[in-house]
Amino acid sequence: MSTTGTDRTTAWALRVLGAIVVLAAAESIAAALAARDPSPVMWPALADAIADRDDDDPVFVAQDWLGPTARMHVAAAAELTAVTHPDLHGVPRFHMIGWGDDGSKAIARALEGGPVPSLVQRREYGPLVWSTWTSPSTDVVLQTLTSGAVEVTTSGGPCRGRGTHRCAEGEVRPRIIEVDYRPRACLATAVSDGTTVRMRWPNVQLGERLRGHVGMGDFNARLRNDAPVRVVVRIGTQEVLRRTVTDLQGWSPLEIATDPGVAAVEVELTASLGGSFGAKGYDGTHTRSTCIELRTIGGAP
Repeated sequence: MSTTGTDRTTAWALRVLGAIVVLAAAESIAAALAARDPSPVMWPALADAIADRDDDDPVFVAQDWLGPTARMHVAAAAELTAVTHPDLHGVPRFHMIGWGDDGSKAIARALEGGPVPSLVQRREYGPLVWSTWTSPSTDVVLQTLTSGAVEVTTSGGPCRGRGTHRCAEGEVRPRIIEVDYRPRACLATAVSDGTTVRMRWPNVQLGERLRGHVGMGDFNARLRNDAPVRVVVRIGTQEVLRRTVTDLQGWSPLEIATDPGVAAVEVELTASLGGSFGAKGYDGTHTRSTCIELRTIGGAP
């Protein structure tokens, strides 16, 4: 090989090596940033200020990685209603804790078509930011159906029990489940293949909207079963929604316009498969849960 060729090969090798070094350095910096954890000495002032606030508005955390540490120090951020909030519809005012961030990105994810809130106040505690937001909407949550009393039936007949409803084909009960990589508070159904679960609330205070989400939990169960779920919603005797939801849709929102008043609401969930696929084939044991949350939303009085 000529000297010129050798020089060119050496030059290219050095460039490749340099690129690898730069990439490795960039990945190291990114990993360090992702893993950073604010020192405990930064938290007392922020925690005391939030504890002394003159409202009961929810406190959310802007970044997922910051959540565990924030909830260790700020009691309001660890409340279940804050950790499992489904979206920002019907939330007139709230707080955000962020690391160098007022929470704008997290808010954009949670809006789901709702009105954009306004920043009221921003306070900084070193790299920690506490921001307060208000929504221009006057909507409020009138009733959270999936945390109240419900009548549950299947083709096998009425399900027994309160809280946990035991059916011939499985069970329905309130749970906190990981759906789309976040904890969700919902009614969870875990039943045999093809079972239709009917959940009925006889006297629901309706506002302008019936809003909720459907999703499948959890991560391991979704890996082994991606069968869709059929969702049917009725108000009174009228069917107002029929939809098929897959695990690829994550925390899938549903919303129905309603007339204010009192009426019965019924939801049907039908999962074609409730088991899991593994090395030995299909196991029909109930391993995947269908998770639903439902609220009525109306204008504030």
